[in-house]
Amino acid sequence: MNVAFKSSDQQFGKKFTVVALSLLMAVIIFSTYLHHFRPDVLKVPSNTDVSTWKMTPLEKTWIYDRMTEGERETIRKNGVPGTDAFHLLLYELLSLFGTWMCFMHARKHYSLWMATAFLVGSFVFTGVQETLMILSGRFWMGGGLLDPNVWGSYWFPQGILWFLETPVWVCLCWFLIAYSCVTVAGKVFPRAGLWSRAFAGGMIAMVIDLWEDPVLTSPEHMKWIWAKGDHVGILGIPHGNFIGWFFLIFVFAILWEKYLPVFEKRLGGWLGMTAFLVLLLCSNVIILTILITWGGIANQLFPLPEGLHIPPASWGW
Repeated sequence: MNVAFKSSDQQFGKKFTVVALSLLMAVIIFSTYLHHFRPDVLKVPSNTDVSTWKMTPLEKTWIYDRMTEGERETIRKNGVPGTDAFHLLLYELLSLFGTWMCFMHARKHYSLWMATAFLVGSFVFTGVQETLMILSGRFWMGGGLLDPNVWGSYWFPQGILWFLETPVWVCLCWFLIAYSCVTVAGKVFPRAGLWSRAFAGGMIAMVIDLWEDPVLTSPEHMKWIWAKGDHVGILGIPHGNFIGWFFLIFVFAILWEKYLPVFEKRLGGWLGMTAFLVLLLCSNVIILTILITWGGIANQLFPLPEGLHIPPASWGW
């Protein structure tokens, strides 16, 4: 990537980073309070008593079909695994370490302002997208506001700090994966155009997700829990998840490299970043609409009871 920014002045970069991260931290503090101390507001599912899951009962989750009867009884008795303080803190620290390495790399090769714009932009972009998907299912499914069979919805049971309804460690992992994939794509295809490199970055991210999600959503880990609704699955994961990974990385790479420099040049650092965030939020709504629309089409093409599962559900996926 060859992106030049006017706001590369060190003093401005430092001030911008402090203010941007402070605002982000304020949202995180409020979201964390809401999630842990007022779970009734957003109807946060209990980690300790799965019998209280009303919107999406345990029996209506994808993980249920992957469990043995013994694992189901263990979940009913002990709750979701990995929610103890040690494991939760471990996720936070590992994601912070990976984020710090990627941020330092971005700061060294671009600028402090540019690195902060990527971190905050990707953090908000993916955190909002995840939250929209989570809340769409939480309030629609099981006799909710609209369609009782909303597809592509899930939730995260594990996290200390939260950004809206997305754990901070997930948002940080999105940043380090997005930055790594975009950077690798630029190194592997140095002469390719922006759209080609963004496409390559999105494909790399989707491949990472193909082997990562089946492990992290297994009965032993349950880092996130999918609600049934999708009729098409790959390795025990709703296929729309992989489409979402590609779209998020692809769209963010284009907006960050093509439009952020234009906003910054015409509006300055502060207003340019604001315009960039507004564009990201609008993109969130568009992507959500595309994913839900495509999910409905796929469900019509592959109706239940069989649906389409790759590999077949009889294989244990």
